Amino acid sequence: MLKSNKRKYRKIASFLILIVIFVLSACSKPTGTSNVSTNPPTSSTAAVPAKEQVLKYVTLNMPRSLDPVHIDAQRITSDGIAEPLVYQNDDGSIRPWLAKSWKNIEPTLWEVELQPNVKFWSGAVMDAAAVKAALERHQKLNKRGPSQLGGVQFLVKDATHLQIQTPKPDPSFIFKLAAFAIHNAAQADLIGDKFNKEPDLTGFMKPIQFTPGELLIAEAFPGYWGDKPKLQRLESRLGTDGQARLLALKNGDADGDMNVEVDQRVSYEKDSKFQTYFPVGSTSNLWLNIKKVPSLQDPKVRQAINLAVNRKELIDGVNRGFASKATGHFPAGLPYAIETSSDMDKAKSVQLLDEAGWKAGSDGIRAKEGQKLQYKLLTYSVFQPLAVALQSQLKEVGISIELNVVETTASNQMMLDGNFELATYCSCGSATGDIGGQLNSYYHTGIASNYGGYTNPEVDKLLDVLVSEFDGKKQAELAKQIQTKVQQDVPIVYLYNSTRWGAAYNKKVQGVDDNLKTRITPAMYIAQ
Repeated sequence: MLKSNKRKYRKIASFLILIVIFVLSACSKPTGTSNVSTNPPTSSTAAVPAKEQVLKYVTLNMPRSLDPVHIDAQRITSDGIAEPLVYQNDDGSIRPWLAKSWKNIEPTLWEVELQPNVKFWSGAVMDAAAVKAALERHQKLNKRGPSQLGGVQFLVKDATHLQIQTPKPDPSFIFKLAAFAIHNAAQADLIGDKFNKEPDLTGFMKPIQFTPGELLIAEAFPGYWGDKPKLQRLESRLGTDGQARLLALKNGDADGDMNVEVDQRVSYEKDSKFQTYFPVGSTSNLWLNIKKVPSLQDPKVRQAINLAVNRKELIDGVNRGFASKATGHFPAGLPYAIETSSDMDKAKSVQLLDEAGWKAGSDGIRAKEGQKLQYKLLTYSVFQPLAVALQSQLKEVGISIELNVVETTASNQMMLDGNFELATYCSCGSATGDIGGQLNSYYHTGIASNYGGYTNPEVDKLLDVLVSEFDGKKQAELAKQIQTKVQQDVPIVYLYNSTRWGAAYNKKVQGVDDNLKTRITPAMYIAQ
């Protein structure tokens, strides 16, 4: 499995290191038809009638709002309800969407050409002024806005051209736009909180029924600007338990599972009625809240936690072999990843805790000055087996762990608020064309998604250089330097690389895009 994963990453490595060059001169490509993994319907894969083009799926990541500025609305861009200017593909590259093309005029000036004749569901025109208003609303209200769009100015050149002035050179800026869906900001300002359930967007699927966090039903929007969707209806329901999602597919109550877990993956892949789709793997990790928890401010304690983790047990047991050992932030084998990894060393872990003054008590749990070495571990259903394993492993060196299991979408806000001590949370390193942007998001002082409050002035300086560097080779070298320093500081415990966030469909679901495997696209359809 390890060799297989390395071969997979090497195959895409030469492509990814050239992404920044491609970004500077992107070309338009029809939406919804590229990289589709199946051919158009033939006599053997004929589509069912339009009225039967209904895709039902279960997921543990249901939106709580349909307003794209909310963190709990992130799934709606995967359902074809909301649309960004560009989509990031599974391999880390980007493709045009509401943006037709873009170019870098000067180091700090970009120009985006918009798709013509796009309208919001209300009939309002999505022109450069509307896009400007949407992105400025993200700057103001989206908690990820300051870190991604801070200091950026948007200038309307004409109806279909928007110029973007960045505060400093940012060779990968276009990648950041994938995180911000375009919406009718004027309508949002007009109706206020009602926009959470009654948004005005551009997607090919328009909601007709929405229960926050539980149910979303949408139908094909007849006035959609792009390729007309083959699916006519989408029904999405919350499914927090992996086995329950598997049974829903096996019983025919659902067509897709958008959060395939390891045990269920084995079952899906053994059953000829199903097809699984897994993007390039990402790094799963254990977050440490350095800012909030005094004991974690001691590097010896952080290093002890890192050395107490038995990654082989996590890979072979929790992940059933569908994983490989992590190195740094990015999966090993990518041109900007490091190769060194952490190995379990319980004796060293115990030594470091002793040196830090944490002594084992009669119950085996360490204490210092009357305070026990214990933490609450924030987790959610898909990561609960991992959390239980970590709880057991850390107890072996005298660290007590109490599990705090919450709903998936609830964890998003808790992480942003810093309301955790330890956390198994999937803000995971993955293949990307925005190397600097991804590292900056998690390790630069003061960034909202630097959830644990990690700070290192030397890392900050390297990140400031990286995010303005246009040369691909220099980017890779800087990324390696940053990851090496972060790895030594242990603000995050890197665990393993896996392809946990895959999708499974019954084989009647056709037209899945092989570079947007977990997204609903216009080309998808139900075959007979």
